[in-house]
Amino acid sequence: MVETQFIDDRRLRDNSVGHYEVLEKVKKLLLIPSFEMMTLKQVADYYEVEPHTVEMICSRNSDELNSDGVCRKKVKDFLNSQHVRAEKSSYTTTFVYDNGLNITMSNGGLKVFPRRAILRVGMLLRDSEIAKEVRTQLLNIEEKVSDETKTHDIDEEQSLMLSVGMAVASGDATAVAVASAKLVEFKNRHIKKLENDNKALAEGILEWKDRNKLNAGIRKLASVTGIHFSKMWNELYKNLQYKYGICIKQRGGTPYIQWIEESEWDDVMKTFCAMCEAYKQSPTEMLQQTTPLQNLKQNDKLKGMAALNDLKARRISV
Repeated sequence: MVETQFIDDRRLRDNSVGHYEVLEKVKKLLLIPSFEMMTLKQVADYYEVEPHTVEMICSRNSDELNSDGVCRKKVKDFLNSQHVRAEKSSYTTTFVYDNGLNITMSNGGLKVFPRRAILRVGMLLRDSEIAKEVRTQLLNIEEKVSDETKTHDIDEEQSLMLSVGMAVASGDATAVAVASAKLVEFKNRHIKKLENDNKALAEGILEWKDRNKLNAGIRKLASVTGIHFSKMWNELYKNLQYKYGICIKQRGGTPYIQWIEESEWDDVMKTFCAMCEAYKQSPTEMLQQTTPLQNLKQNDKLKGMAALNDLKARRISV
């Protein structure tokens, strides 16, 4: 991986946006007291770029930044802050804080950025040395997590191999069989997962008639990642537009999935599989652990009929 991948891959940004502690490692943050946020100009100063550059980032990625908590604050919101002195004019108000921070805003309010949004701006800024260093720090975290996962698997395999060796040395045939079986099960588990995911990536999960399973799969992926399912759907639609030129939202109203043509279904599934891989989830596991909505409704209906029949039987027996 290289640090520029953060600019092009929203999934990578979403996975990393919680690591805003890297901001302080790269450069001191001067946040607005009480709010723990920055103005747009402050964000631009932090990354040593012009304010209009940050404005362009906000315009192009408004949905991402809004989800991170970017919002507008009014003059009265600042007046409620402690340790602040307000200097008003006809069109603007300047707030002077005890820490030396001065903020001038129009009386109509201004946009503010919490730490998550400040970090995301850094993941999106292309020509900022500070942003490049922020992304490098994030890349180090990403690689460390990946290395820890690999190390865990290696340690588990070595432990199982050691158990086999000790069982052989003891001369206990039963212990050898048990230890060997555990080692084989470990290896088969990884092989099976790889086979299943390769099958998924080869477009073998769903057929055209199984669209309802995709809805369940999206909800499962949203659940395990902690991302709202509506945002997960939007990510799918954006990736389809970006990678394959499939602009589903321009075809009609919700649910947008109804406008996918049968010839496009393979691209939809490849996109879903890629999203699962980006979030370090098995595509097949996301779908195998789901129950389509229509099946749930059918099950509820059957349970209701069974309960009604049971109630009737009890009344007859009485």
